[in-house]
Amino acid sequence: MLEKNTSTANTDRQHHKAFWRWCLLVGYAACLFALSAIPGQALPRVRVNDKLVHAVEFGILAVLTCRALRIQAPSWPLPLVASISILVAICYGAVDEAHQLFVPQRAAELADVAADSLGATLAAWSWLKVGTRWAHLQ
Repeated sequence: MLEKNTSTANTDRQHHKAFWRWCLLVGYAACLFALSAIPGQALPRVRVNDKLVHAVEFGILAVLTCRALRIQAPSWPLPLVASISILVAICYGAVDEAHQLFVPQRAAELADVAADSLGATLAAWSWLKVGTRWAHLQ
C-alpha cells in the first residue's frame, strides 16, 4: 500500500512540475508577444545591439521549451527535444516578426529571425550539453 501511495505521489509531483513548466513557457511567450506589440516610438533606447537581444530572448524560449518537453515526454531522446525546441523558437520568431508588420513604427526583419534562430540553436545545444548535468535545467 505504501509503495502505491509513493508512486502516486511521484506521478502527482511530475504532473505538477510539468504544469508549471508549461505555464512558464506560455507566460514567457506571451511576454514576448506583448513586447512586440509596443509601438516603435514607445520603445526605450538601449545601447545593446537589438540582434543580441533577439538571440537572448529566443534562447531563453528554446531552453524553456526544452525543459517543458523533457518533463512531458521523458522517454524522448534529448537531441529530439532540443531539435523540436529550436523549431518552436524559430517558428515563434517568424510569427513574432510577422506580427510586428501590424505594429506602428515596427518592421519585420529577416535578420531578426536569423538572430532568433541563432540564439535558440546555441541555447538548446547548451542545454543538451550542460543542462543534463544541472538538475535545475533538466
